[in-house]
Amino acid sequence: MNEIQLSDLSLGRHIAQGSQGRIIELADHPGTVAKLYRTRELGLVDGRALAELVRIRGFVVSEGLQVDHFAAWPHTVVLDGLRTAGFLMQRVHEPFLAGFGPTTALAELGLLVNTGDVPSPGVYERVLLMRALAAVMDALHRQGLVLGDLSPRNIAWSVSPVPRVMLLDCDGIRPAGEDGVLPPADTRGWEDPSNIGRPPTADSDRFKLALTIARVLTGDRNAAPGHRPDLTFAGEAGILVGPLTRLMDQAAGPPGLRPTASQWATVLDVRTPWAGAAPPTPPQMPAPMPPPVPPAMRSRGPSPSGEILRPFRRQSR
Repeated sequence: MNEIQLSDLSLGRHIAQGSQGRIIELADHPGTVAKLYRTRELGLVDGRALAELVRIRGFVVSEGLQVDHFAAWPHTVVLDGLRTAGFLMQRVHEPFLAGFGPTTALAELGLLVNTGDVPSPGVYERVLLMRALAAVMDALHRQGLVLGDLSPRNIAWSVSPVPRVMLLDCDGIRPAGEDGVLPPADTRGWEDPSNIGRPPTADSDRFKLALTIARVLTGDRNAAPGHRPDLTFAGEAGILVGPLTRLMDQAAGPPGLRPTASQWATVLDVRTPWAGAAPPTPPQMPAPMPPPVPPAMRSRGPSPSGEILRPFRRQSR
């Protein structure tokens, strides 16, 4: 397992701060950043769960693409002595950044709902962005993983060279039914009402995916499957209205009957733009990205985690 001591890192400037910790660039490795947990979070961190995310990193693939193409996944555990202090991950660069006057910041999913700050992609590009998100979630579910806190702040997006997404805060991902790195979180207003206060499941992921699709495609921050969101898109995408409405109605139903991420990806797979929609740059499969080379790594040998029932399930304690 890859791990490094906090004292061995050459920390640079702080580039972001959240409720769980700080994101700090590495002065000697510009393509890598560290997420260091806040003091109040350190007692809650499950170091074994974080080590498991690092271990399975190379197995997470979506539509033939390695994880670095669609997720800022932990690749090295940061230790402070014997205590887990955080992790290293790739730095998210262009094209997942948006301009805000003289500055830039991550183009988070919230920009597609609360419009006005940056140029907004059209309906066709939004459809393909949601298809990309559904495909990534389907890849996680096929490996027995759940995303958990799908919110407007933990997904970045780009329409260059093609519409695609980047998962952020990947330490919230966990094997279904297993403990995560930290206790599960839900962003207010983006919860599955049937699963509040409970650990995340693939089914709660499916509800949140439907919620996200409804809000991104309509631009309505209050849209939800049970409210029958307006999916007419001003007549631009009539071919999608029927299939999307049926899936939304299904997503509003009881747990266990919600559409899978694969079903959403299939319906949203629109290869040709409808009349009046500007097509994006012709799709080109990105060249495989080599895994980041973390600084001063040392290995403790193979992970003690077993692979029971599904590839990433940890052994019971």
